[in-house]
Amino acid sequence: MNFSKTAIAMGSAMGVRELVKTIEGVHWEDMLGAFGLSRRRTSSAQVLPAAALITVSAAVGAGIALLLAPSSGSKLRARLSDGIDDAKHRLSDTISHYESSTPAHRHSIS
Repeated sequence: MNFSKTAIAMGSAMGVRELVKTIEGVHWEDMLGAFGLSRRRTSSAQVLPAAALITVSAAVGAGIALLLAPSSGSKLRARLSDGIDDAKHRLSDTISHYESSTPAHRHSIS
């Protein structure tokens, strides 16, 4: 029984585990940054966060305006319910329009 060979083998196995953990933590940006490079941002990557922020801000502003508008509770609940129903219908229409305009991709095996 050679203790030194066993110790070296165990040390190598632990070293490999640590190496795998280190490699898993490396991202493309890290590798590109080592060479002074970076990914090019697409126009959608720049526009989408701004559009999302505007949409969320508009929704929050509309909600606050509804809550602060002088009306009775029952009228406010009715308006909110109608608005939510309208938004559901518009979303459903948009989804069905998108699904009908997108061609179905069929894969055939030759």
